[in-house]
Amino acid sequence: MQKLVFCILFLILTCQLSIAQNTICGHDLVMNKMERLYPDYKESLDKSFTEAIDHSNNMRYPNTTFTIPVVVHVVWKEEEEKLDSSFILSQIEILNEDFQRQNADADNIRPIFEDIVGNPMINFDLKEIKVVQTDTIFDVDLITGQLPDYVKLDAEGGSSAVDPDRHLNIWICNIQPLIIAGEFAGQLFGYAYPPNDLSNWPPGAVFPEGELEGIVLDYRTVGRDNPFTITFAPGSTVQLAKGRTAVHEVGHYLGLRHVWGDGTTLNNSCNVDDGIADTPNAGSQTIFDCNPMQNTCSDGANDRPDMIENFMDSAAESCQNSFSQGQANFIRAVLELQRCELVEVCQEVSTTQLINTPIDIYPNPSKDIFYIQNNSTDLSDFNFIVYNSAGKQTSVQLLNHTIDLTNLPAGIYYLTGQNKTHVIQKRIVKL
Repeated sequence: MQKLVFCILFLILTCQLSIAQNTICGHDLVMNKMERLYPDYKESLDKSFTEAIDHSNNMRYPNTTFTIPVVVHVVWKEEEEKLDSSFILSQIEILNEDFQRQNADADNIRPIFEDIVGNPMINFDLKEIKVVQTDTIFDVDLITGQLPDYVKLDAEGGSSAVDPDRHLNIWICNIQPLIIAGEFAGQLFGYAYPPNDLSNWPPGAVFPEGELEGIVLDYRTVGRDNPFTITFAPGSTVQLAKGRTAVHEVGHYLGLRHVWGDGTTLNNSCNVDDGIADTPNAGSQTIFDCNPMQNTCSDGANDRPDMIENFMDSAAESCQNSFSQGQANFIRAVLELQRCELVEVCQEVSTTQLINTPIDIYPNPSKDIFYIQNNSTDLSDFNFIVYNSAGKQTSVQLLNHTIDLTNLPAGIYYLTGQNKTHVIQKRIVKL
């Protein structure tokens, strides 16, 4: 029976991106669900991501602290799930500290990462706490990929969102353990829906309703001194006391991806990046560990270990303390673009749209020479720049659509090109 359960579990987890080893955050479940329901979702999301990356280099409010209004919904069934307001206030305090780099453990960043840490400069303003009693159980169906989004609807035993375009809605409930064939398969700590610019959707496309916008947290993850323990693996319970699950999920809500890209324990991610140039390349997530020696990818002479301090990893909360500068810039770009209504700057945002131009780079990976090819667009008026994995511009010169990295160490590089109407971004792997 144990072997049968294992085989069923393995097959399901392979399809669901190794859910049992990635149950701290439900980002992969969100992506799986949305891609299944909305065929154009990933394309729209990628366009929005590219636009925000480009905009992060030319922000309109680089020195302004943005304020995000917050509504918290406490949806409870058992008495201990009905969190006192002190937990909520503590969680908002944590968000404000971490998104303004005022957290007490910020100085714990290792020296090798001191040059890349950043400050998103975001203030979270709690507007309302809604407390709703329910008889509903909020669970996840790994077979169908169904998430407990009904916590966001009055009619289904939850609490409906408050103006989700202009408020960050946070739902707190008891997320049930993941069960496969009667066996415990993990625990979701929380999940969020990343922003996607609806103007990017093709005509006639079906897109998700705004009532899903926001983040969902298990009640045992909320606040600085939450006394409740949570099981995230068979025989292993932990007390989360730093409130970093909310920080991680708000990062997703504001567009950030995991630092390991799309990697899982079944699919190494050294060649699949998070899209942020200065976060070190990672081959997989950190499974609630805090190992400073962890280095899952080798990127040549400029190699750095995995940044377990990063809020977008899944390391133990005791060692998470930082966003990178690239992540901070990206978050702020999203607030000026896709989530501009949250911070009331939409009317100030230019309507000029940068269009992603598909190109091919071959061979990729390569030891020295790479070639740029595009059959539909004249690239002669593009200005191309190559950045290293730390986000610093290299001295590489492009000649006749040829990129010569012969004199650079092996590693990950990023090609960006732009003219008046188009932006190009590609990842290059030098062997």
